[in-house]
Amino acid sequence: MKLQIDNDIHIELLVPAFAERLYGLTNKNRAYLKKWLSWLDLVKTFEDTETFIETAVHQHNNNQATTFAILHRGDLVGVAGFNYIDYQHKWGAIGYWLCAYYTGSGVMTKVVQKLLEYGFVEASLNKIEIRCADKNYKSRAIPERLGFSYEATLRQCEWLYDQHVDHAIYSMLASEYQVSKIS
Repeated sequence: MKLQIDNDIHIELLVPAFAERLYGLTNKNRAYLKKWLSWLDLVKTFEDTETFIETAVHQHNNNQATTFAILHRGDLVGVAGFNYIDYQHKWGAIGYWLCAYYTGSGVMTKVVQKLLEYGFVEASLNKIEIRCADKNYKSRAIPERLGFSYEATLRQCEWLYDQHVDHAIYSMLASEYQVSKIS
């Protein structure tokens, strides 16, 4: 599955063919990403990346999650998608990360806009959430920019290497998405 965003950016379903590039991108950005992503210690080898992709494919095939590779002019620059989809209750949770070089370029905002379209239109979800570390202001700026509603802060819900961090929860409803598409 490939979703075109603009002339330079598209997302593709994460598949084993991306393993080598994803492992390289993760390693190159490890110090940058480690500030906010606790899973980096779980991805130390190429085989760990292969296992992650195999899990992502399995989850997609079983309607549990959908993970995309983000490509800018053909270069892999990050990963985004639905970390969790609940089709019974019609909601999903978006997660994302982008390499340091493209942070602040608008790439992720465009990607999340496309994920909203995919979630609300293609997957018929009613609610989409984004959870970010409370102090990760760059990540929080994306749902805020896109008109998500701030719902709550979950206190100390993630262990991030040497401390617990709070998560800010944002959400958008299908009815809010439709209104934003009209205006």
